[in-house]
Amino acid sequence: MVAAGTTLVDSGLMDALADQYESANPGVEVSVVGEASAQVLELGRRGAADVLVTHAPALEELFLADGLAEFSEIAITSDFVLVGPPGLEDRLTGTIEEVLIEIAAAGLQFVSRADGSGTNEREILFWEAAGIDPSGEPWYRETGQGMGLTLLVADQRSAVTLSERGSFVAVADRLGLAPLDVSPSADLANPYRVTLVVGSSDAASDFARWLIDQAPNVLPDLNRALFGEDDLYRAAG
Repeated sequence: MVAAGTTLVDSGLMDALADQYESANPGVEVSVVGEASAQVLELGRRGAADVLVTHAPALEELFLADGLAEFSEIAITSDFVLVGPPGLEDRLTGTIEEVLIEIAAAGLQFVSRADGSGTNEREILFWEAAGIDPSGEPWYRETGQGMGLTLLVADQRSAVTLSERGSFVAVADRLGLAPLDVSPSADLANPYRVTLVVGSSDAASDFARWLIDQAPNVLPDLNRALFGEDDLYRAAG
């Protein structure tokens, strides 16, 4: 049982990786469930999942500190992107903090996942860096849902939202949202950690190790097949 952040499940990458592994290992069945990273780690705490794929560093540190991992390594990275309705890409430019300040000053609609996900964890950090607390503001909406549904709500409300890039690219042709012109920054990097839960089977251990050591080798082909891009998801480091 593999529990992964909804960003990787919504983008299709996690299922594609599982299919690759199953093809090379006949008789092994990889079951994938998508949840926000907070829920993924809780499944690991309860022993309800063997392999965890998350992108919430602060929550991951607590899980590791409790001695719940056989091993854990960052394996894959992507990045975050702010997306919004047409016309905003020319109006809102600068660092992500500068863009968020402009959004708040203008009272532009912003949709947050607010679900304990790695994306939401990073969004909160960006607001803090901008010196703004958006909670309770009339222009700030919370879905409590995964990435795919939050993108849909943002599209329906002509709002801005923070998305993992792969999840956005996977559905971009069905939405009226476009990436905003945010300056490149290391703060937008989005590393995914693969964790094997203590007490998991040898098969689970092999799959987790494959994700860390071998999956990066198939990422270019999967990027092209799923997204028509070469490096949307990359090997960490």
